[in-house]
Amino acid sequence: MPDKAPGEEKEPSFRVTDRRRVGAEGPRETAHTDEADSETRPDPQSPEAEASPPEDLALPDLVRLFVAELQMRALIDMGLIPHPATRLVARDLPQARLAINCVAALIEHLSPLAPPPERDALQQMVTELRLHFVRQSAA
Repeated sequence: MPDKAPGEEKEPSFRVTDRRRVGAEGPRETAHTDEADSETRPDPQSPEAEASPPEDLALPDLVRLFVAELQMRALIDMGLIPHPATRLVARDLPQARLAINCVAALIEHLSPLAPPPERDALQQMVTELRLHFVRQSAA
């Protein structure tokens, strides 16, 4: 390519392509639409995509995850550990009671599926949460 005069701009060596689907003129049409592809991948904005658990996580493992989350929430609401986001220690005993009761209910349903050592550990966790709650209620 011959050199251009000093006042002229050179053509850029790259090209910018706007691939956004929505612009000021409205949604863009896509050149490639594959119905099979749209059926296999749910729309991330749809309620089904938010409500469905990951496919590779078995339901008992999902329940274990909920139990761990509720256990942490009970400890936070009893004021035994600081809230991870705010780093503040605050007591909310009604919320702690709800979290402990939910943990107990989930463990009741999970226990028949768990091996004996895990079952014992889960029962011990509920017992400790309840003891902490009684101590915090008396304080």
